Amino acid sequence: MADCLQRFYDQMNEHAQSLGMKRSHFAVAHGMHHDNNYSTAAEIGKLCCVAMKNDQFRQVVSASNHACPSTVYAGHVYEWENTNILLKQGYTGLKTGITPTAGPCLAASTVHNGYHVVVVVLSCCSMDSRWYEVPKLVSWGVKKVDRIR
Repeated sequence: MADCLQRFYDQMNEHAQSLGMKRSHFAVAHGMHHDNNYSTAAEIGKLCCVAMKNDQFRQVVSASNHACPSTVYAGHVYEWENTNILLKQGYTGLKTGITPTAGPCLAASTVHNGYHVVVVVLSCCSMDSRWYEVPKLVSWGVKKVDRIR
């Protein structure tokens, strides 16, 4: 099993490198802290843009609730709620988190005038500030893009 997981992580890191993610390394996939998991906001944003091209991924990260039948316990269904409260404001996903090194963080996506916007914030001053900072960044960014168009 350990060899299989190591091959998975090696492939994940090779794919990250192929995307130009030179300052990222992944040692575990669960998202919890690990000393050998690291990246930058820009590179997480790049990864989010690639991932959001996948229909199944978009469906999962935009869902408010998930349910999954157990493969071990017959009849048992695991259920959990998405912690991204921006979904209630029309955002299309992505990932909430907190680790000792990244602090409260959020990768969020939305659609504005037909194009997709991804914002990544790390080391927010509080858990709640993510919900205020991301919409401000999106608003600022789409104004800049609208001026360019």
